[in-house]
Amino acid sequence: MEQGDSQIDGSSEAMSITILLVEDDPSVRELLKVLLEVEGYEIVEASDGLEGLEKAGELRPDLMIVDLMMPQVDGERVISRLRADPGTRRMPVIVVSGRYEALDRCRDMIGPDNVFAKPFEPVKLIKRVGTLVGNVVDD
Repeated sequence: MEQGDSQIDGSSEAMSITILLVEDDPSVRELLKVLLEVEGYEIVEASDGLEGLEKAGELRPDLMIVDLMMPQVDGERVISRLRADPGTRRMPVIVVSGRYEALDRCRDMIGPDNVFAKPFEPVKLIKRVGTLVGNVVDD
């Protein structure tokens, strides 16, 4: 890759960044997984909010990407529970969802730059991930 491309230099530092991907739709989860793995991130998957909370507590990933409409525990409750727990309170969270009526509430909870409506632009999402985990190559 040439300088300015989104993938960082391939250093081992990039490989040590773990992202927890919480998405119930297998096709969306796989798309996000592939996009992030190409960038050198280690991906841990959860297929619902309850599993996501359990893995967040156990693994303490560097970042969580969460859908809003999921079985067990929805994405808004996942974020609320993360923020209530001192061990996960500061974990960066990105929302990727098609639940448009809840996106404004999420922007208030985690910041407007961390909320992506489906369909999303992969390049913008990857850039935001890099910013949140401190893994950004300036253009």
